[in-house]
Amino acid sequence: MSIVNSFETRKALQVRGRFVDFYSLAALQQQGYPEVGRLPYSLKILLENLLRHEDGRSVKPEDVEALARWDVRG
Repeated sequence: MSIVNSFETRKALQVRGRFVDFYSLAALQQQGYPEVGRLPYSLKILLENLLRHEDGRSVKPEDVEALARWDVRG
């Protein structure tokens, strides 16, 4: 499975001398998805998981966008 980083949210964090990757919701928010910061915590976890597993087949950019543009005001 090839992971795609089409939103350029994959970042590296140094922890105890080692680098680990994470997917930044703040970076996604800065790219034109301002409502991401207002999502409930559980949906933020789901969104980060979508970013982490985006492969163009089972998770597509449209899936990420749909959740990132979720209308939190309902």
